[in-house]
Amino acid sequence: MKRLARTHLGKERIIIEPMRRNTAPAICLTALKLIEEHGDGVMHVMPADHLISPRKNFIAALRFGGRLAQKGYLVTYGIVPTRPETGYGYVKLGKQIISTGNIAAFRGAGFAEKPSLAKAKKYLRSRRFLWNSGIFSFGIKTILIEMQKYLPQVYEGTEKFLKTGKQIFFKRIPDISIDYGVMEKSKKLCVVRANFLWDDVGSWLALERFFKTDRNDNIILGNTKGLEISNTIMYNSISIPLRAFDVKGLVIVASAKGILVCSKKKVAALKKLFRK
Repeated sequence: MKRLARTHLGKERIIIEPMRRNTAPAICLTALKLIEEHGDGVMHVMPADHLISPRKNFIAALRFGGRLAQKGYLVTYGIVPTRPETGYGYVKLGKQIISTGNIAAFRGAGFAEKPSLAKAKKYLRSRRFLWNSGIFSFGIKTILIEMQKYLPQVYEGTEKFLKTGKQIFFKRIPDISIDYGVMEKSKKLCVVRANFLWDDVGSWLALERFFKTDRNDNIILGNTKGLEISNTIMYNSISIPLRAFDVKGLVIVASAKGILVCSKKKVAALKKLFRK
């Protein structure tokens, strides 16, 4: 996993992990490098596979969250659900902290993993649960202190790796997400109810929200053709023809890196297939 860090000086640099160890070690590594080279400040963390608009609303939310991060909060950005989504995690809103215009911040009252459809419908009705966007704002010193408190192995291992350059120290670090390792445990959690549009396009099912389906609920992209198929996504990015016959409810992908065939019901669990 790579982290692109833009400093307060406007410069960009790429910090590369020696191996994959999930988001907590990646954030720890970046925070240690930033504080070493630039001192304390606010860092914004965001995945690369999200579609966000409009830009001005997103920047306004980050500035709002950045001010909260300066006060010592660990800020996460929650998205108001537009449907009972079972493929996303949720964050629950607690007591309101502050609001300005159409942006508001709340105490975090807990996280919920990807729910069943029944629970997702309940969350939607309650208006107290937001989609967990995976976007964060931290004071650099604050997140490092919380890392030392809740993930000492990650902090110490990352620090040793930076001091020695020996990958063995990073290899020994637990594979753990920032959500599970810190955010779910910290007493400093703050949720900004975002006022921007957001979509996690890291799933093949996201194509259904951006492309029109045919009369049989199929999405057909690239050099593809299907006969007697329904509720299926076919995507081909190479010149070799992709053909399907008498299938239903599948995701079929052909690319230069390989072929993927998956039930649409299991798309959210695809990481299991590629986990080393």
